[in-house]
Amino acid sequence: MTLDPSPPSDELFLPFVTTVRRDHPSLGIPKLLALLKTQQPEWSVSEKRLRKAVQSLTLDEQGRESMDEPGLVATTGLDPSITSLAASTAPKVKVRMFGGEKGKGLVARERIHKGEVVWQEEPWIVTSSPQLYSALLGKQMCSHCFFLFSRPSPPMSAPCPHCDQAVFCNRLCASKASSSSHPDLLCPGLNPAAQPLWKLIRDTNGRYLETAAKIVAKWRWERELGDKGKAKEIEQRVWNGMARVSMEEREKEKKEWKLFAELKRGEWKHAHSLLLQALNPSEGDKSYKVVQKLLTKASKRSPIPLSEGEIQRWFSMDSFLELLGLAALNSEDSGGLYALHAHLNHACEPNIAALNLSKAFVPPSSSELPCEVPDPSQSGPRGTNKLTLLARRTINPGEELTIPYVNFNMPRGDRRQMLRESYGFWCDCPKCKREEGKEREGDDLATSSKESTREMIDKMKSMQMFQGTGEKVDAR
Repeated sequence: MTLDPSPPSDELFLPFVTTVRRDHPSLGIPKLLALLKTQQPEWSVSEKRLRKAVQSLTLDEQGRESMDEPGLVATTGLDPSITSLAASTAPKVKVRMFGGEKGKGLVARERIHKGEVVWQEEPWIVTSSPQLYSALLGKQMCSHCFFLFSRPSPPMSAPCPHCDQAVFCNRLCASKASSSSHPDLLCPGLNPAAQPLWKLIRDTNGRYLETAAKIVAKWRWERELGDKGKAKEIEQRVWNGMARVSMEEREKEKKEWKLFAELKRGEWKHAHSLLLQALNPSEGDKSYKVVQKLLTKASKRSPIPLSEGEIQRWFSMDSFLELLGLAALNSEDSGGLYALHAHLNHACEPNIAALNLSKAFVPPSSSELPCEVPDPSQSGPRGTNKLTLLARRTINPGEELTIPYVNFNMPRGDRRQMLRESYGFWCDCPKCKREEGKEREGDDLATSSKESTREMIDKMKSMQMFQGTGEKVDAR
């Protein structure tokens, strides 16, 4: 026997609405009602009751329940070296601390014209997209700048003298590589203990792991060489300048976290052990003497033992997870971690385009401005990993510079969900607000149309009943 649908109690109904609304933030009231009827066919719920229930959730401005679902707040601050970098490479830009959850960002010092090159930047830490692995391993591309060769290992290229995994355009790229793309401490030829770490990176597309390892290798190398200024600058940039959050806290934003939490923790523990084996092995580890010898040869003296504070800051599990989170928040697909680019905040209607353009690209002159931003797909052969930051439109003094963290052509609900899971916030930019308003208008129109249709049907039924009664009387 099938029971007729009946209204659910608030104790059952409100938690269900909360969950459905959270899982489907882009759905309007009519679609939510249709979903509810599919998932709970035994319930009888009116559109009016559902609308009141959704409104009673008292969502805050970011579209989340303010008490139950706080956003991630990244640790960040101002890095003095970035202020100097902005002044030298991007004179029309300055760093500003906004405070609160937003942290810091970049604003225009003066008017920037549409199509103008705001600045160009090479990566501070070079890492490759997994899509480039085959070309890099096949020596079809420079391991430092990612310039695509006409054929593998061309005559003018410079292979790494210690391993068979890296080849460079020329000696200039080879010299730059030791500090950003192919550090000596991670070269398998110089430090065989790094080979298992590289295998894990390639097998798992572990770009964030690669970034974390190269940051630690960069700091330890400068520290051992005795350049306290450079080591301090790296420390300041990593722990005080770039936004970071623990990778575990970031992953907890995903709905399926509870399903794979233990698996993820096991993966991180294994990756951390391989990083320690390569960059800070214990005295009992067989790689200890190799690393010590490499550091001694570079500094021409015995390595300085790490302090307890340094071990905790650079080699602990908590710090490892924070470095992974830093890489996840700040990396750019074109080439890795860019010091100034990492300060750009998100907007779904960005005013800055970050492009990887061909070497043949020539910035427009002042007389050619304003102009259109070049189409990267039509700008010629693949360029290097140098980023070119261009204005999508005219930017006025004091206006914040923004880029899209996700594809801004996606539907509002998909964009916001991806931003929440990847960056820990619900976007509340003007475009999201505008589209939310249109969605509500659509819901209201749909509701009004349904109500009008019901009224018309009711009137027709009444008329049919009246006419039917009259006909029966006449028939008698």
